[in-house]
Amino acid sequence: MGLSEKDFRQVERTELFDAGWYRERHPHLSGAPDRLLDHYLTRGWKQGADPSPFFDGAHYLATHPDVAASGLNPLVHYALWGQAEGRAIRPVGEADAAAADVAFSIILATFNRAHIIEQAIDAVLAQTHRTFELVIVDDGSTDGTQARLNARYAEELAQGRLVYLRFSRNLGVSAARNAGLLVARHPWIAYVDSDNTIRPHFLDTFARRIVGRDGAMTFYGRFQRKDEGSVIGGPFDLAALRQGNSIDLGVFVHHIACFHELGGFDLGLRRLVDWDLILKYVHRHAPVYISEALLDYRDRDDARDGSELDRISDREPFSLPMARILRRYEARATVTTAIVCYNQKDFIAQAIESALAQTGDFFHDIVVVDDGSTDGTTEIARAYCARHPMTMRMLGDGINRGISGNFRRAFAAAGGEYLAVLEGDDYWSDPTKLARQIAFLRANADCSMVFSKIEIETPGTSGRATLPRQDKLRKTKLDGADFLAEPSLNLIANFSCCLFRSDAMKTLPDRLFRHRLSEIALAFHLERHGRIGYLNRPMSVYRQHPQGVWTGASPEEQRASGRLVREAAKAVARDAYKPALQAIIDTRYAPPPG
Repeated sequence: MGLSEKDFRQVERTELFDAGWYRERHPHLSGAPDRLLDHYLTRGWKQGADPSPFFDGAHYLATHPDVAASGLNPLVHYALWGQAEGRAIRPVGEADAAAADVAFSIILATFNRAHIIEQAIDAVLAQTHRTFELVIVDDGSTDGTQARLNARYAEELAQGRLVYLRFSRNLGVSAARNAGLLVARHPWIAYVDSDNTIRPHFLDTFARRIVGRDGAMTFYGRFQRKDEGSVIGGPFDLAALRQGNSIDLGVFVHHIACFHELGGFDLGLRRLVDWDLILKYVHRHAPVYISEALLDYRDRDDARDGSELDRISDREPFSLPMARILRRYEARATVTTAIVCYNQKDFIAQAIESALAQTGDFFHDIVVVDDGSTDGTTEIARAYCARHPMTMRMLGDGINRGISGNFRRAFAAAGGEYLAVLEGDDYWSDPTKLARQIAFLRANADCSMVFSKIEIETPGTSGRATLPRQDKLRKTKLDGADFLAEPSLNLIANFSCCLFRSDAMKTLPDRLFRHRLSEIALAFHLERHGRIGYLNRPMSVYRQHPQGVWTGASPEEQRASGRLVREAAKAVARDAYKPALQAIIDTRYAPPPG
């Protein structure tokens, strides 16, 4: 069988050919690594040579008669088919004496997994490499985990082979693993989960690579899914890793110095913590890839007693930590859309659908922030979140905080670099709204926010109307003087047409929330930090209906509210604008006589 260039490169990607090691054993050979690999693939293997200390060709052929009968080079077969099938590449029972001193601290964080944890522990105790400790951190289990471990592993606990720590209450997997890192006695760190099992040669495989790659700080291998037999993992690709996790923590090993240098697991994350830690370490220390399958991954329906496994992915939202991590490593634009709502059951579905319809090269974190609705709005939103668990999440505890309180809660919950607001009775008419506004803010670092032209939809009328004051705008960047030139001061008119920089919205002054958060006061505050961008394109629809906060108010309520809004704007505006704002307050919003 002739080897194509593609197949040749596939063999290289296994990283199981060590040119320096091979040359030492064949001193008559010279040339580039490709030339040495070609020698092994065509002649060396037939003479009984191995490509590296990590691949035993004779063992591979002896244990896989189908490969021997085919006449294929064993490494070629492994590269093209064997690694995907999880085939062993050397005798499992043989530990490497040269690597015997490589010492591991293996951290196992657990919470209420007494019914399956013994399988994970037994797999660690069965390792052919014997220089290790297993640090078990019990994250406040209430299912008898401690008693079970004391009864089953008394000898190992007494010897220090097993170290057991227990939290008095559940603090989360990040805190548990960090505690394990703090007490670890050995320089090399591995992680096991109570629902997965490492293979007997797991530690030996890593120890061999550690000895052979002096100076490397991180290593990872592959794992096999027990339900379908597929082997997961591949050569290192940082760009791909930044988009989504392609390295499982269960087959990741790092030096304790990574923890001392860069810190441990993020206590602020409840999900995707493994991915975050791996990204943090491999950004600084490029990993060594091991093409072997070293772990058997248990699926949720594979518990020994027939019970379904409780996973954090069933309890914690995905989109918030995803947005935070993508932003942290600048992998992709991230937007949080906060759909703020209260008793808007007739409108909320259209608002959500318009958010889901947004397109563009960004990650979209949609959070429905419900202010204690009692009309069925909550149930509609929850149903959408259940159907879109990778994009949507729900925030609300049934308590009505009022408009400003709900906005403040929404802003604090933003995980993306950008924050869009969509009020529950509005909707977006253009699926490119967010993409266009992101592009604007990225191209205009001097702008603190951007808003677009809105259309107004009034029940009982046909069509939609635009606002004359927005129709007159000819600039794409506005300042406070532009807002003062408009009698209403409100060029934005509606939060649903805006895109903000999230960090600015998380630090808004309390003064903006005392009455009700308004577009006017917010514009004058943000204008202090950058101009206000404007896109002359209708992309958002503002519904005016009798139940609206503004349209449902009486004239006197509107006048009183208008005064408070403008007083707030004056309080946060630049000093240069304060006299003009005070004059507007005194002349247009003075209290009625008497």
